[in-house]
Amino acid sequence: MGVIRLVLGACFTNCYIVYHKTTKRCMVIDPADEAEKITECLETNGLIPVYIAVTHGHTDHVLAAADLADHYHVPVAVSRIDAWRLMDEELINSRPYVTKPYRPVRPSVLLSDGDELWLDDLRFTVMILPGHTPGSMALCTEGAIFTGDTMLAGGHGKTSLYGGDETAIEESLRRLKALDGDYIIYPGHKEVTSLDKERRS
Repeated sequence: MGVIRLVLGACFTNCYIVYHKTTKRCMVIDPADEAEKITECLETNGLIPVYIAVTHGHTDHVLAAADLADHYHVPVAVSRIDAWRLMDEELINSRPYVTKPYRPVRPSVLLSDGDELWLDDLRFTVMILPGHTPGSMALCTEGAIFTGDTMLAGGHGKTSLYGGDETAIEESLRRLKALDGDYIIYPGHKEVTSLDKERRS
């Protein structure tokens, strides 16, 4: 598995392009903004998107979702709980850091806890981790977890936004930290970290 990290948009959101090193098929996780930069990266590296995955329905993680889904004719995957947010144009456009009018996108892959996404022979298991939003999710694969804004380096995402819940996010963090072994943590903002490091923080 290969991972390319792009830092995009006004909130410096991490967008990840996760790809199979043999087939070059890939998944775009959190298409934050600047669809043209994501497209350029895909084309430069000869990568073929098969999914767009959104860890939660906040503006700074979805602004390029519709453009990429239309351009590549690929499905958008998100938790069942947060799916409505991607279709709520008024909610997304109300945020102060929207850089351009948001185009709603209708997710076609609705995920629940324990569901799996496959990228050829790479398996990604869904963990629903409420707190930052009610339907925040992580994608877990061998040795790596894409945590969205649930777990960041040294902390977690805000719970003061609509739908946030501090008690819930603390429980979600405990669930992550209880996993066996170490994982690379690919968060929605800030630097890449590790689960062992976050257990100690």
